[in-house]
Amino acid sequence: MARPRIHSEERVATAVRLPVPLRDELHRVAASRDVSVNYLINRAIENLLEQLSTQADPLLLDLTTGQSALPAPALHLTDGANP
Repeated sequence: MARPRIHSEERVATAVRLPVPLRDELHRVAASRDVSVNYLINRAIENLLEQLSTQADPLLLDLTTGQSALPAPALHLTDGANP
């Protein structure tokens, strides 16, 4: 027996490759919160996309930290003798 449909938008199945420890942690957290892995993944993706959309340029962010992936500008100090 199939589960009742509770979403109005169309859903698609998508495969992703996860490191085994990450997959195991995902399953552990889902079980401890009594939610599905699918639910956690969907919420995590929605939250990440929301966070990235509020940044200046999401393509320049390191997705693991949310910080700029560009190198910091160099800081040049002078002793005042050579401007």
